[in-house]
Amino acid sequence: MAEELQKALDLCNKNEFGKALPLLEEIVKTNPQESEAWRVLAQIHWNYMHEPDKAYDELIEALRCEPKNIWALVLMGNLLTKEMNDLEHAKEYYDKVLEYYPDNAIALNNIGATYMERKDYEGALPYLEKAMSIDDSYANSYYGLGLCYYKLGRLEDAFKICHKGALRSSDRPENPAVREELVKLYITVAKDYTDKTNYINVWKGIKDELETIDHINIRFAEDKDINVLAKLEYAPLHAAKEHVIRYNPYKDFVEHLFIHEMMHLKMQQQATKANRGKAVVSSENTRNAFKKRYQRFMQHTHSHIPASEMNKVISGLADGLGLQLMNCPLDLFVEHNIYTDYKIVRPVQMLSLFHMEQDNINAVKQTAANGFFPKEIVYANKVMNIVTSMHFKDMYGINLIGQYHPTKQELDHAKDLYDEFKAYLNTYKAGDEYEMLEYFVQSFKMEELVEIADENQVTASMKANLSMKSDLRDLAEGALSEEDADVANAQFALNHQDGANPTETMMMSMYMLGAMEYFDTLDSSDVHRIALEIAMVGVKGINPKGKYSIKSIPDKEFGGYEFLAYYYVSWARAIPEKLNHLGLPFSKAYDSALQIYNTKKGKK
Repeated sequence: MAEELQKALDLCNKNEFGKALPLLEEIVKTNPQESEAWRVLAQIHWNYMHEPDKAYDELIEALRCEPKNIWALVLMGNLLTKEMNDLEHAKEYYDKVLEYYPDNAIALNNIGATYMERKDYEGALPYLEKAMSIDDSYANSYYGLGLCYYKLGRLEDAFKICHKGALRSSDRPENPAVREELVKLYITVAKDYTDKTNYINVWKGIKDELETIDHINIRFAEDKDINVLAKLEYAPLHAAKEHVIRYNPYKDFVEHLFIHEMMHLKMQQQATKANRGKAVVSSENTRNAFKKRYQRFMQHTHSHIPASEMNKVISGLADGLGLQLMNCPLDLFVEHNIYTDYKIVRPVQMLSLFHMEQDNINAVKQTAANGFFPKEIVYANKVMNIVTSMHFKDMYGINLIGQYHPTKQELDHAKDLYDEFKAYLNTYKAGDEYEMLEYFVQSFKMEELVEIADENQVTASMKANLSMKSDLRDLAEGALSEEDADVANAQFALNHQDGANPTETMMMSMYMLGAMEYFDTLDSSDVHRIALEIAMVGVKGINPKGKYSIKSIPDKEFGGYEFLAYYYVSWARAIPEKLNHLGLPFSKAYDSALQIYNTKKGKK
């Protein structure tokens, strides 16, 4: 008889109920005490033949034969609830399940689900909570509890249970799609929770805390043109009187971005105090190393890009690589600190990171497909994004790593870097993040492409640069009118009327065009420095027939006219409002050069 019952059950599992039905009917006819056969008959008649009255009678028989038949008790409760709207008597059967089988999570979860179908979320809670306490890996219970809390408006409880479920639950064969539904609910809850939470007091509290550490004001500045979501300008590294956090106001989840950058600031303050602060700097050496390694690839792959533009593209790519190599390891610590120290921020942190993950996955796919970048850079970018995804999975239980389609080598490399991060967490002290940064750079064999300088060295350099800019302002405000400079430039202007000599004007415009294209490859701070150095020479006058050189443009000797062209263009870019103070008669040459430059750039 057991063999026949098993055969019938196997047919039911294959959805072959028409074949199973006569077998079951024969079993109960031959052996009317077979409780499980009555129960399966009832399930077929109710769920698949829509005969609830017949199913009810068969369940009575099943429970007469075996009053503790757990699935008959659950089915009878469900039948009374859904078909007869008799929740009072249904509860008696459900309570029997609790009495006889207090450790059966699946049965308890099923009872909770029945209450949920009736939108009785309060009634469902005790069964789902009990089920989860029995088996904290059962995704169905987490989903059910999360949905109940959400429907009851208990957003904090809903988020916590979805978060816990995402971290602890596992897929089950009886409901393989439930984790996917749990993640969807998780994101929905987080959005609603975030919308109804005022994070202003949180980030203002952090701001006040950090300002008391070094007694430096923190300013938030909207900047819709920045090429990142947000960035910190740490006052000592910019020789500034305040820390500045620049952000794009049109991006999502700015609350998280504010806190993210303030955590960078907090780590930097701690590293400074421990005399272990460092910074990634872009230098002539790193740019030249990058150019040496990748220029041939770029020129071969992108032969359509003019040579004047190629230097700018390569410089931008070098700076972007340095930025990612710095941000990836440091951001691991930043997000860990937010997650650990500011639990109220978790909903918006989860949403923000999830959103970034989607962008990163798409970017990695596009980068791999378009062939624009050297393979080494594509590889490093992908591995670092996988590391970030590993951290996101550990914090919020959402596994997106597979969407990067990593090779074994990429996955192993990412795991090594992530393991390094976790090892540092166990023994962390201020400034360790820079050691890990060096480990990242070394692992990609890119040491010569990234310069990691001591903070004190950068601070001293920035102060010197600030002093130079101050000198430049002094020159602009009046130093150029001092007697020597005034006589030299006045005499030059008398002998060289603006545009009077067409040959000279054409020559100057060509030199100026070269200066414009060269300055395109530099940062604005570099152009400022060049403007200052030339201005220092210009105070004493510049002889068109002379020879000149400056430290900011090494290995180049200028003729006098070319030097004057660089002088004029550097000021036009660095401090245009003071350009007329130079007293140089080259406005017509500049206008001509600018017209050619704009035409080449496709500008009107």
